[in-house]
Amino acid sequence: MVCPCCSTEMTAIAVDARSGTPLNIDLCPASRAIWFDRYEDLQLSPAATLKVFGIIGERSNAAAAPWPGRIGCPRCGAGLLHTHDIQRNTRFQYWRCDAGHGRLMSFIDFLRAKDFVKPLTSQQIAELRENVQTINCSNCGGAIDLAKDTVCTHCGSAVSMLDLKQMAKTIGQLQAAAAGPQAIADAEAAKAAAPPRGADLDALIAAIRARGGSDSPSLIETGFSMLGDLLRMRF
Repeated sequence: MVCPCCSTEMTAIAVDARSGTPLNIDLCPASRAIWFDRYEDLQLSPAATLKVFGIIGERSNAAAAPWPGRIGCPRCGAGLLHTHDIQRNTRFQYWRCDAGHGRLMSFIDFLRAKDFVKPLTSQQIAELRENVQTINCSNCGGAIDLAKDTVCTHCGSAVSMLDLKQMAKTIGQLQAAAAGPQAIADAEAAKAAAPPRGADLDALIAAIRARGGSDSPSLIETGFSMLGDLLRMRF
């Protein structure tokens, strides 16, 4: 399948549905986009969700290719409809085919739909401002000058970060569900490996420094690499 965002060939990923039947989802690392045929995103088994998390963590180091203004359905070519949704208390977006062929999601919106992304509080923004002057928007990549802005002036997105505590909790639950009762201890170890509550931002700032102090780092990009580290751990 050709990526509807950048016209490069997407990578087909074989995963299992909750029913045990095989699924093939299509992923584009260049655009950081995932195409789900009809309802595939709702059918992913716990093991399949973990696999997608792992791919996101491994393939999110390069700069993302910008998405075009009009995105066509890779199945029928019709323009995809920009759609907003909410899961628990987290808002996310995707582009859907009105003919029902499927939906396109960015990596970050897939994580938003799984409740992995949260906006920073005013206290966290103040702490971040003391350590980092400029960051890149996690949505469009535009620079955000923390001295005067707390939202992206290009797309209006709030400064956000991956919720490391929620990440570790969810990964532990998915591992337990995928492996059965014997994985309960693994899930508890995953929780213990996570940063303590309230320390998420400190961990991200430390990771940014360790990566060389980029002039315009991205909290989400740094979180992606930490997501990969979490998934590579053998609990």
